[in-house]
Amino acid sequence: MKSILSTITAVFLTLAVVLTFGSCKKVAIVTSTTDVVNIYDYLKQHPDQYSSLVKIVDKSGYAGFLNAYGSYTLFAPTNDAVQLYLTEINKTIDQVTEDEAKNIVKFHLMEDTITTAAFKDGKLPLVTMYGQYLITSITNSGGVSSFNVNRQALVVTGNILTGNGFIHSIDHVLKPASKSVAQLISDNPAFSIFKQALVETGLYDTLNTINLTNPSRRWLTVLAETNQALADSGITSYNALKARYSNTGNPRNPLDSLYIYVAYHIIPDARYLADIVSATSHLSLQPLEVLASSLDGERVLINDIDFNGVHEIGVELQRSTSDISATNGVLHTALAHFSPKVRLPTAVYWDVADFPEVRKLPAIFRRASFTFAAGSIADITWEKSDAPNDLRYNFSPLNSTNFHVAFLDNLILRLGATGARNFWYQFRTPIIVKGKYKVWVCYRTQKGSGSIGQPGGSFNPVQVTINNQVMSRPVTFTDQRPNLSDGEMEALGWKRYTVRTEQYMTGKFVGIVDITTTDRHLLRLQSLAAAGTGQDVNNLDMIHFIPVDQHQYLPRFDRDGTKVFQ
Repeated sequence: MKSILSTITAVFLTLAVVLTFGSCKKVAIVTSTTDVVNIYDYLKQHPDQYSSLVKIVDKSGYAGFLNAYGSYTLFAPTNDAVQLYLTEINKTIDQVTEDEAKNIVKFHLMEDTITTAAFKDGKLPLVTMYGQYLITSITNSGGVSSFNVNRQALVVTGNILTGNGFIHSIDHVLKPASKSVAQLISDNPAFSIFKQALVETGLYDTLNTINLTNPSRRWLTVLAETNQALADSGITSYNALKARYSNTGNPRNPLDSLYIYVAYHIIPDARYLADIVSATSHLSLQPLEVLASSLDGERVLINDIDFNGVHEIGVELQRSTSDISATNGVLHTALAHFSPKVRLPTAVYWDVADFPEVRKLPAIFRRASFTFAAGSIADITWEKSDAPNDLRYNFSPLNSTNFHVAFLDNLILRLGATGARNFWYQFRTPIIVKGKYKVWVCYRTQKGSGSIGQPGGSFNPVQVTINNQVMSRPVTFTDQRPNLSDGEMEALGWKRYTVRTEQYMTGKFVGIVDITTTDRHLLRLQSLAAAGTGQDVNNLDMIHFIPVDQHQYLPRFDRDGTKVFQ
């Protein structure tokens, strides 16, 4: 103890001496933990490339800022790039004002470290210090691929590491958007009818403002229809558009169908084409109405969907005239007319084993069994990624005597709270129209440990949630339905969903869900905490969403998918 106290005393005495006599001697203070210089010093050390940019930074007053600690990314125009810009604006570098210099620096600077690995076909993950997004893409010229920034510049050299971030050298000065989405539409005569609809509904003013008070309305994306797109649908003037849609005579009324039509073309966010195709649906300014999106080769499509067994052809967004940045959002061009569809709640008989990835395997789809690895199915995910927890697509031929699943296929789920099983599986449903539905989980029971459906048998209760809404009844995949009349079974929460009469082909009612938007939704099957060791073979066949006021136990399904209404 005495030794420790002596050491501490010596440390404090040494500090006191340093503090007392420090003013008598200059002490070299280390201000960097690395030999790598910061952004501003790097620019100064390479005058052959960035001397003009250094002058702009000096004039902006941001030199100290760019030489301080932090995490930044600078898109640095070369000397040649700056000279091209000065020629365009007819100024010398000495004539650039302080405010102009500040705006140039801020539009080329981000407060985070972003390498070219984050560059994609779309906007970068955060705004510049100027307050606008940059978009990136890959340009091919003469067999050489380069990163393109804002469709204005190419990256000459990327990922230059400095002490406080990265520099990406570019061959042109980037120019921020100077017009609102409304102004972009107004300036293009091809949008004259759509523009007048914006004005008459009052939404033009919404698109002509940078909303800084409501973060959810700071950015707005518009899918504008050209006059030609409207003419192709028989609408050749604003009056014709109003006659078709305005049901109250007042287009400014949010309940008026013309207002609804226009609001349906506006997404409350900055969504470039890459953002649009990266999600399957997008909310619009029309409450509870969504826009479905998909990618068909290179074509970006809106509302190209399969609904109730019918394919509805979508509307293409023209790439060459889309992704136009505005001060408050993004403008896209729609090549055809579209509007919200009035849909009534409709039963969805969902074959969970029918998804795009298996359809792309013609030798497998409804022909043979197959195992899918985690991450290989866009609309189905599960807890564990390691084998043997892959998803089993199970095929059962028509001549099978004891496996009578609909459409000849089902999924085998390894569900359980313990062991080498998955705690949960999550699915994205087909499109379901807003409304209230009874939800039925349809499966083929299979013996676990003990007898199926009998006391002492495998007990693995599974909770069903839809959009985080917990269904009122769990399902146990080893439980058989009772052998009763249809009415008696429905009253008890069971049904016979196939034409076969075997009790092991079972439909279980799990609860009522209130679907608030016409969209695809998330359904999760999750083992309850008391599930024990769980079940390795849970044969999920179908999930039915049936409006509460419609018939629940008909139709039934034959093995080839035929619906039977008796």
